[in-house]
Amino acid sequence: MPEKWKLKGYWANSCSCDPGCPCLFYSDPTKGYCDGVDTLRFTEGNYGKVKLAGTSIVIMAKAPGNFWKGNWTAALYIDDKANPAQREALQTIASGKAGGPMALLASLIGTMKGTKFVPIKADFKGMSISIPGIYDFKWEPIIGGDKKKPIRVTNHPLSPVFAEASMGKAVTSHFKDYEFEFDNTGKDCNWAPVTMAGP
Repeated sequence: MPEKWKLKGYWANSCSCDPGCPCLFYSDPTKGYCDGVDTLRFTEGNYGKVKLAGTSIVIMAKAPGNFWKGNWTAALYIDDKANPAQREALQTIASGKAGGPMALLASLIGTMKGTKFVPIKADFKGMSISIPGIYDFKWEPIIGGDKKKPIRVTNHPLSPVFAEASMGKAVTSHFKDYEFEFDNTGKDCNWAPVTMAGP
């Protein structure tokens, strides 16, 4: 039986769609497919007795059509600073085996390329995320009508886990690993606070 768990932190996504993230409206992706990378940085939380504050995971996913119809090809990256117990807990959560919202996302994966333990630098204040040699992402907000704050989307399909999502675009976004390489510079990005739990 999986342990009880709860996590809080931040989420950011970079994908190949035009800014405005069609999947937040159940719509088809801009290009008919979606090449995306999601980052989760946990600031507090635990899996049973294992504390997970300060850990990060990154998920690369290629959806051949509508995000919600699944059949993704995916890969998981876990911060190499995580200790063995943390690594096991994060893998269990990300795989969906511990229930909660990650179980829904894991159910959309058709092919899992693998899991790697890598240095992940996730700076949400500075709006940048990197995995050396694999992923380089910097983003900026798309300012709304008040000329001050980013455009935001509420009550989207990933709510309330991924809370009110801010809209932006990638200043640079490049991913290369396994047999995949894609550049989503200038394309959509979204970020939000995260609260999730299971099972």
